This record gives sequence, C-alpha cells and structure tokens, in this order.
Amino acid sequence: MSSSRFHTLLAIAILVLGASLTAQATPTTITVRVMAMNGKFLGTTMGGARVILRDADTGRLLASGLTSGSTGDTEHIMKTPHQRTFTYSTEGSAAFTAVIDIDRPTRVEVTATGPMANRGAANTVSSTQWVLPGKDVTGGDGWLLELRGFSVQVMAPATHIK
Repeated sequence: MSSSRFHTLLAIAILVLGASLTAQATPTTITVRVMAMNGKFLGTTMGGARVILRDADTGRLLASGLTSGSTGDTEHIMKTPHQRTFTYSTEGSAAFTAVIDIDRPTRVEVTATGPMANRGAANTVSSTQWVLPGKDVTGGDGWLLELRGFSVQVMAPATHIK
C-alpha cells in the first residue's frame, strides 16, 4: 500500500471515529417570561413579546417565538411583599417555552421585544447566561426579563388602531 493511500485511509478512519465520538445533544427546556418594569407580564392581550434564543458565542439561532398567556395575577404581583426568592408568575402567566438541543455548557442570549400589539411602544431587552445540557431553566419564573417602557392606548376619542 502506498504511503499516500495509507494516509488517506487513516484520515477517513479518524473522521469516522471522531464523528461517532461526538457528544450527543441533550434536550434542555427554557421558559422565558417578559415583564414590564414595575408591571405585569407581556401576555396575549398585549400581543406578547417576540423572544429569540441564540448561542451567544456563535450567533446560532436556538429557538424563537412569542410569549402567550395572561398578564398575571395583579394582587400577587403588585401587593404581595417580595422576598429574595419571590416568584411573580402564577398558573397561566405569559411565557415562551422552548426545548433546545445543546451538547456542552453554552452561553445563551435571550432577546425579547414587545409589546407586539403596540409596536410604536415596543422596546427590546436582552440577557445572557450559561445553560448546561439537561439542566432546565424553568423553576420559579424561569428566565425572567424586565422590559422598560410605556404602552398607552387612548380610549377616547377612539383611535384608528384596532
């Protein structure tokens, strides 16, 4: 066997072996909630918030979608004293949940824009954190983003916005 052919076969064997030893991606669930600063969740009635999850190092899109659900329990959010581990969300509070497949600890960036029903008032917020394969980010409020801004709907006289 010639040296050139030997090296070619060796290279192919290494590639095949390397591919078979590649770490398997692990499904990891991430729940994102977007809340107005000192306010409530951006839910279905506000058109939700557009959420994008990306690998912060490569820019690869991991998931995207809209938050949906209720704006939350006003009494619970606004009047309950908040402790360090306080959870703002209650059953049905607006969220976007995605399952991403990662095979190593990954710096994930989440970006949220909203409210989508009032794009003239929409703002964007982002956050980055390490996510470990198989270690879901769902406890409590999940990944909570606080969106600054102000959204107003004029009630009278009627506007052209429907």
